[in-house]
Amino acid sequence: MRFVIYGDFNCPFSALASARAARLERAGIAEFDWRAVAHDPTIPVLGAPIGPGDRRAHEAEVEQVRELLLADESIELHVPGVRANTTAASQAYAATPASWRGRVRVELFDAYWREGKNIGDAAVLDAMGLAWRSPRTATSWREEWLALDRPLVPIMVLPDGYVSRGFGALARLGQLFDRDRAELRQVERQT
Repeated sequence: MRFVIYGDFNCPFSALASARAARLERAGIAEFDWRAVAHDPTIPVLGAPIGPGDRRAHEAEVEQVRELLLADESIELHVPGVRANTTAASQAYAATPASWRGRVRVELFDAYWREGKNIGDAAVLDAMGLAWRSPRTATSWREEWLALDRPLVPIMVLPDGYVSRGFGALARLGQLFDRDRAELRQVERQT
């Protein structure tokens, strides 16, 4: 099965979708065409400091993500100091060869949510080895995402074209675990 997922690196729910997708890919249960989108391009290019009020809102979202975790699932998320404009990160991800995108996607989420790096800063991306940009591909992905009814992140497009949004997309990824749990655990024990 092959799915398309639209997600943003500065969204904790997209981070959970990415972690689930990575786990399902490693087990050979499903394939994902992850398309990075900057869902809020109004954030200043170098990001916006996360003040006390915003920090509480972000902490509430991170807590919601933790509440959505399956029994055998974990994720490390910390509220960063800066809300990143992910346009450059999306363009760098889009320039990554398709065979490396899964690894790079995980690295970008980790850099932002675990390490607190401002992945909207070109110097940070360059230091991660992501100096190339593909604005055309990233713009195409964003236009596809915006053309969907009620675009939000994450969004998962099923093989039959059905569009699952937000918590629904996360639930569907969780259902893939439930359906293939025995196979998933066997593969994870071998790796």
